[in-house]
Amino acid sequence: MKKKKKKKNKLKKKVINFLKSYKAIILALIIIVIVLLTFCNHLMKSSKTYMFSGKSDYVTILNGVINLNYDVKLLEGSDIEYINEQDYVVTEYKIGYYVDKDNTLLPLAIKSGEDEIGLSLKVILSEISAYNIAEPYHNSTYFTKEKIKSLENGLYFIIEAKTADGKEILDKIELSLSKVSK
Repeated sequence: MKKKKKKKNKLKKKVINFLKSYKAIILALIIIVIVLLTFCNHLMKSSKTYMFSGKSDYVTILNGVINLNYDVKLLEGSDIEYINEQDYVVTEYKIGYYVDKDNTLLPLAIKSGEDEIGLSLKVILSEISAYNIAEPYHNSTYFTKEKIKSLENGLYFIIEAKTADGKEILDKIELSLSKVSK
């Protein structure tokens, strides 16, 4: 019994001496630095920023941004410029951004409407060109995990409209999507 007690006391003295030494402080600082570096690495990897642009016969889209980080998910659609020489009067429209999931397009940000008399497609695009969405990270209204994962497969801007005389307009643009973060 006395041997065990002496060993315990010896071990206890060694531990106390170690904790009083500068080695313990250095070890604690090393552990803190490792934890902070790991946390910073996680923050950098969890933040994704994409820029997009594209052009079709109807519109030009420049400088759009999608930013996904640990705090907020943001889509800032660029100004959409109508470039077609002919304007159309449409009675129904569905216009917006889509992501590609297994060859199925999922809506990300869509604007739609109807008008019996008809509206100018050029005016509609200029009025609804601000597709700006900001949602807290824990919300999943627009940016579900499925849609965020599908961004890697492609981002599309689609115009679906029906003119007053019954003509259907379908313009599908595969946007050039560049990841500008790690």
